[in-house]
Amino acid sequence: MISIKSKNLTQLILDLTITALFVFSSMFLLNYVLIAGPTAVFLSRSYKLVGLVFLILSIILIFYLIKNKDFTLKGKFVFPNIKDFILISFPLSPVIGFSIINLEYLDFFGLLYVIGISFFFSFILSFILPSIFSYFASYQMLMISGLALSFTILSMPSITSSPNSHFFNSQFITQGIYLFFSFLVIYLFYSFNRTVAYTITVVFMLTGAVGNIYEKFYGQEFAEEQTVDRLKTFTKNKKNKIIDKRNIYILAYESYPNFETIEYYGFNNDKQKKFLENNNFKIYNGIYSNAASSLASISRVFDITGKISNNVRYYTSGNAFGLNVFKENGYKTVSIFKSPYYFGAYPITWDEYYPKTNVSKLGGKIITKAIYEGQFRFDIFDDNYNYDKYLKLKNQYLSSSPKKPTILYTHNGYPGHSNNSGKCLPNEKEKYFDNVEKANIEMKNDINVLKSNDPKAIIVLLGDHGPYLTKNCTDLREFNKDLIDRYDVQDRYGAFLAIHWSGQEPLKSNNVEIIQDILPIILSNITNNQHIFDTLKVERKFFDRFTTRISGVNISNGIIVGGKDNGKPLFEKRSYRLKNEWNYLLIFF
Repeated sequence: MISIKSKNLTQLILDLTITALFVFSSMFLLNYVLIAGPTAVFLSRSYKLVGLVFLILSIILIFYLIKNKDFTLKGKFVFPNIKDFILISFPLSPVIGFSIINLEYLDFFGLLYVIGISFFFSFILSFILPSIFSYFASYQMLMISGLALSFTILSMPSITSSPNSHFFNSQFITQGIYLFFSFLVIYLFYSFNRTVAYTITVVFMLTGAVGNIYEKFYGQEFAEEQTVDRLKTFTKNKKNKIIDKRNIYILAYESYPNFETIEYYGFNNDKQKKFLENNNFKIYNGIYSNAASSLASISRVFDITGKISNNVRYYTSGNAFGLNVFKENGYKTVSIFKSPYYFGAYPITWDEYYPKTNVSKLGGKIITKAIYEGQFRFDIFDDNYNYDKYLKLKNQYLSSSPKKPTILYTHNGYPGHSNNSGKCLPNEKEKYFDNVEKANIEMKNDINVLKSNDPKAIIVLLGDHGPYLTKNCTDLREFNKDLIDRYDVQDRYGAFLAIHWSGQEPLKSNNVEIIQDILPIILSNITNNQHIFDTLKVERKFFDRFTTRISGVNISNGIIVGGKDNGKPLFEKRSYRLKNEWNYLLIFF
């Protein structure tokens, strides 16, 4: 009896040793195969630890083999049970979730590409390689190890996107816990009852898919119908007809902050401010956006709405109420983006646009790349695009002479925001300040070209939102409200705005408070109908999902609601009067 127990224990140690070798080998190879990013970092750290475990187990195994000289290897390859293939639904669950969330990037073949690549990856790691190693050890243990490793790797974007939820404030520990517990749970269920294990993995995949579908489409607007109805109502009124058909240039500089905010960061931007003033730009102080991301912010600028929408790329693809108003008045619409990030699978209705790439044909490869990199970066679409080409094309458009009235929108890449990793880099601000200088140079060049080529044009310069440089340099949803101050809010939602009117400034210009006021104030000017501004202006609050990005703190007409500075104005310096606040006077700067 003792001998039998000893042999069983020896086999168990052998199983553990070979499994450790399998995991070590897989991690080692994947570390060099996968794209540089959080996943590769995790693998490079993990395979060393697993390698150490393998060495320790090997020493223990040698001891037991010496003790049990009559021990023999099982010496047989085990091939997977067809029913076991159901278990692949476990590592595919996060992939299906990511695909649902990013459907606007995917056509049918793109969807097949994302799921197909991940299926092949999981199949090799969970069934093929374990069968090879099964000559020496337990196929069951090897298979479940492959499933757990596949699941952890394919879940990496979810792990990295939730820095405030990391165990012991460590991403690496969180990744390790994912790996350990996914193995433990599947192993226990599989050992208890295989049918139960199959059922649980399928239910896990289906419930995740249903949850993502609900999140994706809950409250979905019929965007096209709404836009068309608004347009008909607006254009019926003859007073809303554009009579002054000057060209309009809206130049967005990614994450360019308000002057008050950038001063708080410790950056002196007075030279840029002086340059703008010398070129007759009206600087709007104290401006913010009702959203803290580019898509949510700019889509509402185009459609002139503050409603929450799942159709943001529908609007940035040109299908927006504000843009259609100009089209109805004989304007040509032009957009120049630095990448196809702003386009989805919706029809692109800009009269001219760049880049021409169909994003739905790129989406499969891009999303797959992001999954295996381990993060969905804001700039993931920029990887294959040349910024110099963007600058050259923008300069060509700004220096051209449009044959018909034109409204042009362009969105650059500078200064940009933080790395958005959940932790501020040691040189985060210094890097950002360098990028502000680049943005300033680009802005000066844009202005000089436009003023010499089209001096009568309306020129709008704006930042779409803040750069995320305070606290953890990302969302503050899990921070206590009492820790959120004025500058945290400015840092996420504060925006830059300066306009060269090249003529009479609209009467209600000093009522501009958010960047979503841009088109209403322009239309009120070029229609000579000041009532348009009051008709179209968007509610002055944040509309981000998930209780906003700043722990539930919001804004009501320029006044902070909640948080450390509750009841105080968001900005000390502003170009508008705060409503219902008699003690705050209009300030001009």
